[in-house]
Amino acid sequence: MTSPVVGRRLRLAYSLPAMVMALPTVPVYVLLPTFYVEHTALGFTAVGWLLGIARLLDLGSDLIVGRWCDQPIAGLGRRKGWILLGALILGPALWLLFTPQASSGAGRLLVSAAALYLGWTLVQIPYLAWSAELATGYQQRIRLNSNRELFGVVGLLISAALPAIGGTLGWQDPTTMRVLAACAIATGLCSFTWMLSAVPEPAAVKRPSTDRPLNAASWKALLHNKLWLRLLLVWTLNGTANGFAAVLFPVFVTTGLGLAQAYRGPFLFLYFAAAMAAMLLLPTLGQRFSKHRLWSLAMLMAAATFATVPWLPPGAQAGFTLVCLLTGLALAVDLAIPPALQADIVDWDRYRFDRDHPGLCFAGASLVTKLALGIAVVLAPLLITLLGWQEQGPWDDPVRFRVAMIYAWVPCVLKVMAVALMWNFPLDESRHQKIRQRLDRRPEWRT
Repeated sequence: MTSPVVGRRLRLAYSLPAMVMALPTVPVYVLLPTFYVEHTALGFTAVGWLLGIARLLDLGSDLIVGRWCDQPIAGLGRRKGWILLGALILGPALWLLFTPQASSGAGRLLVSAAALYLGWTLVQIPYLAWSAELATGYQQRIRLNSNRELFGVVGLLISAALPAIGGTLGWQDPTTMRVLAACAIATGLCSFTWMLSAVPEPAAVKRPSTDRPLNAASWKALLHNKLWLRLLLVWTLNGTANGFAAVLFPVFVTTGLGLAQAYRGPFLFLYFAAAMAAMLLLPTLGQRFSKHRLWSLAMLMAAATFATVPWLPPGAQAGFTLVCLLTGLALAVDLAIPPALQADIVDWDRYRFDRDHPGLCFAGASLVTKLALGIAVVLAPLLITLLGWQEQGPWDDPVRFRVAMIYAWVPCVLKVMAVALMWNFPLDESRHQKIRQRLDRRPEWRT
């Protein structure tokens, strides 16, 4: 089960599709509801319900896809085959979703959105699980996951920039959406083709007779892995914290700081630029700190930064710029380190329980990520509304402070709770090396 060092070219081939996967993010999450209301016969309520139903269907697909993607498909292996299937669904679904006709109804929106989410899940889960098999060393996994998430952030920036560029060129919304879809499909065709041809499929594992992949008991097997459950709880707490900050960011800029909407873009750019810069430093930091300590320190830095936010005076551009930079640095760790730690837990699961469920392990992470964002999307607007915020104002000082309190202190508390669970996480580099050595001595786990 040992693997060679993952070279730069292999890391690039593996990581580039992350940029493509991120390209539709801003249009799907931000632009799509308004776009359908303005360019089809559907109303806001109908669009909201249809996208919500598609999301619920997506939420139920994670564990199913995770369980199945640990099995080979169509003779193409258990990673490339599922990724190829997902990509073949993603492309047409994205085009259908982004190019509705004026007469398009609820059926097209629901089917195309549900297909897009399903295709994304079919790609994302085996794609992440693949990282645990490409890089088996503790430090290698930090480097590989940092590279992938760096390209993901680049994709997010491009996703946010393309609509703005389209506006300056005088494009109408339908043209912008078509260009976005065409760019994603074209770059996806190139990057996925390169990855599937250049990155080796993991060698088949000789499964023990006790590891029956389609046995009903296998669905419950991971509940015995306390390290996995602990990681998922931390992931949920931290993801909910980040979700609160993301959902309330636009509101805080205009309400808490009293700034124009035009400031949101530059603040977000600085946030993601700081994350990109930090990604480049993570392999070096990973040599000085264990993964769980590095992640804990990043969460503490973000919590300490958020703790100061309610006292920023209106118009505090410089102060909030510093907040964006510091929390952006922490974001890099939030994105890259948990999947690398999850990969180590896959090895622990193999060693301790004698089974091979990397897809299901990463499916759990995908599920809690979606749940955390869903919790934030529901609770964050509800809390600020209960505390007196109104979309049209007026916003006096008490209301501004309450909005800032929910925006900053809720994430602060959640991150401190996450650190309490992660600080003494028992799987460090030394223990992981011993696990790898023992796995390599087991004949049933040799490739």
